[in-house]
Amino acid sequence: MKIINAHVHMIELAQMVEKMGDFEIPSGISVLKDIEATLPLLDIQTLLAQMDRGGVSKSLIYAVDAPIVYASNEYVHSLCSRYPDRLMGIASVDPFAENALEVIEHAVKNLGLKGLKFHPPLQNFFVNDEKVFPIYEKALELNIPVIFHVGTTPFGSLCRLSQANPLLVDDIAFEFPDLRIMLTHLGTLWHNESFMVVEKNPNVFIDTAAYLYEIPQLLTMDLIRRIGEDKIIFGTDYPMPYSDQVHQMVDFVRCIKKLKIPKKIRKKIFSKNIEKLLYGAPNTVSPISVSNMLDKTVGNL
Repeated sequence: MKIINAHVHMIELAQMVEKMGDFEIPSGISVLKDIEATLPLLDIQTLLAQMDRGGVSKSLIYAVDAPIVYASNEYVHSLCSRYPDRLMGIASVDPFAENALEVIEHAVKNLGLKGLKFHPPLQNFFVNDEKVFPIYEKALELNIPVIFHVGTTPFGSLCRLSQANPLLVDDIAFEFPDLRIMLTHLGTLWHNESFMVVEKNPNVFIDTAAYLYEIPQLLTMDLIRRIGEDKIIFGTDYPMPYSDQVHQMVDFVRCIKKLKIPKKIRKKIFSKNIEKLLYGAPNTVSPISVSNMLDKTVGNL
């Protein structure tokens, strides 16, 4: 079965320190207490080995233009160029940079990156700020999806959760109904709000990069039927630790394989749905005409 991991980070630590200086991550946050054990996972060969062990054929590597978890578009491009059969790149940009539109166009047209990722709390902006709308218009023009981090984030006082509210993304889906959008982490403690946005908007997807215990609790057939089996995309948030464990991609693969769902839906989660996010898919469902409904109702009276 083809498996694509749609949520992977490879961080440029030296450049991150250069951008922020020598900063400290707040203590007392459980997921980060063994963060040093994560650092070896930033080696590209370790990533590829984890993919091999999990049977993952390709991973999407995220650039992040933020002071923390920094990775440039050029760095992501360099990794994808070395391993084009295994890696695909997603761009990022400072949403308030004067040259933001040029950066996005360069990333897509010249670096070959396939989408755009934002982490609003780390980038310190609200996604429904109209000043950012030209970026979404550019994404539409380039026919690329936009990925938003939503829900909790383990960086304490370095960022604000209010900027990660998934309901803010509903404003974007409303204003740009043709823009393909993905939310992350199954909403990570903002689950219901995230699922509401996915259920309501045909153009919004969500990835599975949640804690392992959350995935079987949340991804029941009842939920899948409600939000749509074409809307859920496999991702792991590599190399982030979870539940005091060092990240093991294979654990997430096994978790999805154990879900009590039909094989055809599992295939969609593992690979088919990400292809719809990246490249779009023809809409085979006709819109509902209220006048036609009225005609049929009157005819049956």
